[in-house]
Amino acid sequence: MVYSLRGQVMEIYVEYALIENFLFDGVLLCLAIKAARAQTTPFRLIVSALCGAIFALLYPLLILPKILAILLKIAVGFLLCFIAIKDVKTKKEWGRYAWSCVFFFIFSFSFGGILLAITDDFFQGKVPSWCVFAIFFALTICSCVLIKRFYIKKQLYQYIYACEITTNGKIKKAMGFWDSGNLAKKHGFGICFLSPELFYELFEDAIFVKGQGQVCDELKIQTLGGEKSVRLYLGEIQVQTAERKIKKQVYFAPSRNMISREYSILLPSGIFEEGDGTMKNKKEKSA
Repeated sequence: MVYSLRGQVMEIYVEYALIENFLFDGVLLCLAIKAARAQTTPFRLIVSALCGAIFALLYPLLILPKILAILLKIAVGFLLCFIAIKDVKTKKEWGRYAWSCVFFFIFSFSFGGILLAITDDFFQGKVPSWCVFAIFFALTICSCVLIKRFYIKKQLYQYIYACEITTNGKIKKAMGFWDSGNLAKKHGFGICFLSPELFYELFEDAIFVKGQGQVCDELKIQTLGGEKSVRLYLGEIQVQTAERKIKKQVYFAPSRNMISREYSILLPSGIFEEGDGTMKNKKEKSA
């Protein structure tokens, strides 16, 4: 079957058009609900996609002013998302429903615009059905990948905090990642691992010039090449959370294993615990 997206020449088979719109609406709804992290069921998705397919067949038969036609399309989009979502009762569920609607319109307009652009450039408006399905399938895969990456980034940023390091008369601001697996300690102080660039900026004088008064120690770590010693430098770090600022004395060590450019500090797991390397605790130990 060959048809025109512009509508100049159209040969429509009702059953084919119904199946195509059912599949397309179903996929768009799945993507929207997945992106909004809303709950649904196969039955609700099928009913919603079927309603969308029926509307797509009836819409060309309606004679409405342009503004009313646009408002009707928008209203149906809201209705399809409402049917597809499992429960819309609590404030949180209403929020997920709203985001589902937003994502549904974004995916609908994006897919439609890309399909229209490709078909106009390469097929002069006349598109084989297999090509439409192939492009739609490719866009679906790309959208799933983008949604997954988005939530990975979102989860990552939940554990990233603005930090300020004070050591040897220097103050540097950088982003720190709270690593629950960083259990390294020395003399009761947690150890912050810094990117090589940040470590060099902070401890250049202490590394290359002796007698700077910088408190230094060593930590033995196990690597693939065997056991090696890493020099530690004592300093203070301030971590800004949504509720408060946390100041603690910690050891700093260089790390070549920073896996993300979003941060340059690996914070110790106990950075938010009371009485772990705080200035008050340090004085009590000294006394």
